[in-house]
Amino acid sequence: MSCNCCGFEFKSFYGEVYGTSCIEIHHLKPIFQYSGKSNSQTIDEALKNLLPVCPNCHRVIHKNHITAEAIPMFKQQIMLR
Repeated sequence: MSCNCCGFEFKSFYGEVYGTSCIEIHHLKPIFQYSGKSNSQTIDEALKNLLPVCPNCHRVIHKNHITAEAIPMFKQQIMLR
């Protein structure tokens, strides 16, 4: 699986032994924003709002408070570099 933002693919870089299952998951909508819902509803909705990202992109997203709406612009900007 590759990073949804920059396209980095762990298995291609690190190989089968070290690169399997290294992707991180970013919550497009933070869990604390699911107020007034049951645990089951929160889990169901949260599972629909996940983005696979590499650790670098994940850190940049959080450090810069990049919202779900701004992710496409972030992706566009880093792909131009």
